Amino acid sequence: MLFSNESFEKHANKELFPVKTVIDSMVMDDRSFIYIEKGLAKIVARHNEKETTVSFSGDGEFIGFATLLSKENNKYILETISETTVYFIDRYFVLNVIDKSGWGTSILLKFIENLTQSANYYGKLNLLRAKEKVAASLLHLESKKKGQPDGYLPKEICHYDLASYCQITREYTTKMLSQFEEEGLIKLTPKPITILDSCALKEMVGFEIAGSLH
Repeated sequence: MLFSNESFEKHANKELFPVKTVIDSMVMDDRSFIYIEKGLAKIVARHNEKETTVSFSGDGEFIGFATLLSKENNKYILETISETTVYFIDRYFVLNVIDKSGWGTSILLKFIENLTQSANYYGKLNLLRAKEKVAASLLHLESKKKGQPDGYLPKEICHYDLASYCQITREYTTKMLSQFEEEGLIKLTPKPITILDSCALKEMVGFEIAGSLH
């Protein structure tokens, strides 16, 4: 619906970013609706000068749903983990396409529902112990494995990325990953990290792991 619109090229800007590029308001319009065509990026929220990795987004995922429902500027930046191709799409164009589709109300209600679920997920995640957060981060990233078999994490992911998402030290993250490997839950080498027992990790977390929707 969006990409097939004849005016899409006029309202979208396609960019290719190398690894470890910070994509913020210096690069994009704060009001942009974003589509990741290919690659992997982490979403970093800014609040009171503090930055927190809240999610990861990969191939075929949209970012910026909140901008469709609010007049406030985005309070996040993206940082590429791999070489990433991104479309920056004018939010008013997106809203216009949704409105003309005849499904506008249903689509926006779905956005609100998903954003609510996402907020509930992050609330639960913050209450987990550090070990459980590491398990949650593995399950979350496993959903970004586009083109790879079940259980595989994106090959670009390192211990630092997991630590940033869990808001714990890299050293403790490495310790937990080694423990998970000893218990037969994951395999660390050769890369990519592979989940061997997702059921055990899910039981450790205790709730459904969300994808990314921001």
